[in-house]
Amino acid sequence: MKLPHLLAILTATAVVANAEVNPIRLTIDPASKTASKPGAKGQPSQDHTQTRSLKIQLDNLSTQAFDGLVVKYWFVGHSMTDHGMKVLVEGERKATLAPRGKDNVETEVVTKSYVEAHNSTTAGGKGGKAGKTTKVAASGEKIMGYGVRVIKDGKVLGEYFSDSAYKPIIDKAPAATAAAPGAKPAKK
Repeated sequence: MKLPHLLAILTATAVVANAEVNPIRLTIDPASKTASKPGAKGQPSQDHTQTRSLKIQLDNLSTQAFDGLVVKYWFVGHSMTDHGMKVLVEGERKATLAPRGKDNVETEVVTKSYVEAHNSTTAGGKGGKAGKTTKVAASGEKIMGYGVRVIKDGKVLGEYFSDSAYKPIIDKAPAATAAAPGAKPAKK
């Protein structure tokens, strides 16, 4: 065997041997619904309400028990006026995993409303006069995706992002965004 081939095999083996395996697997079941108010005269509506929540299953792939786990989650989206992606809602739940055990964690239901920019025409007057058209500006916030991390003593044991582009947004987000009021603790 030639020296370059041997070095390539040894390097690949060293990389695999040093790769860190996360002991916790995440399975995310997102629940989402977008409702639109009826539009005028059969036209599609520009006024939408979104509801989102996550059902997170944690599977312990190791023989070690994990107490005091923190399951952090973020819903990511943008303002309809500036379209800059940001964390809209952040929350966390507590969890415990027995060796080779499972736990289910549910987030609160997050609701956001938004209006797309559009023209609105009022009904015409008597005698077939045309109605008045006004421009309606976009407003509100739209949920685009989410991220979840399982943390123990500051170390990330598992994570998932609905789109890899959300990870840097979440990493730089200030911790000031709070969970919805009245959020329930994780199920045990």
